[in-house]
Amino acid sequence: MAVLATDIYAYLEDFGIDATVISEAWINARRDNFVIPWVERKTRMSLSELTQTTEYYSGNGKNLLVLNRRPIVSVDAISYVLGGLTNLLNLDNIEVISAEGILKAKRNYEEAYYLPIFAKGDYNIKVTYTYGFATIPDDMKEAVIYLCAEVTLGQIANRTGGGDVSTDGCSRSFGDRGRYTVMRNDLTRQAMALLSKYMTMVTGG
Repeated sequence: MAVLATDIYAYLEDFGIDATVISEAWINARRDNFVIPWVERKTRMSLSELTQTTEYYSGNGKNLLVLNRRPIVSVDAISYVLGGLTNLLNLDNIEVISAEGILKAKRNYEEAYYLPIFAKGDYNIKVTYTYGFATIPDDMKEAVIYLCAEVTLGQIANRTGGGDVSTDGCSRSFGDRGRYTVMRNDLTRQAMALLSKYMTMVTGG
């Protein structure tokens, strides 16, 4: 993964925060087990590497089929699964809209079988395709840094607690998320703004 614990340390250091009290192993574990999977579910994209997968889809009787993951690098095979038989579809008849994860039929009917290109059925279309990024885009990398910094600040804040701190007649509220409430909320907003162009109403599996 392109985002390292040292990136988080450097980012927070710019704000005068020494995050090295949290180990690299802890940050990397939260990155790999929480932040990256969350971003991948919300964007339906792979941030780690190019990945080939085989999935089954229910045909809708239309000439569009939305795949679970994106961006699509290549569609390697499409076939109907009918009564235990597999009938290959001609990939030349399929246009791939890579960034949106959409397959669009160039013709309404597959000539070999005289069926609608994405004929209605329950999980009757088998698609093998490759998706993901060889290199994570800069804005997505920045969003991951923000989200990792947010969870790191949360761990640091757990050591300070929430509530108010008063001294010499001055009071400062840390809020219900601890010392870095405002900064954590701001990091989340900035990350969501960067990811918004990649996010859809569909959540990937």
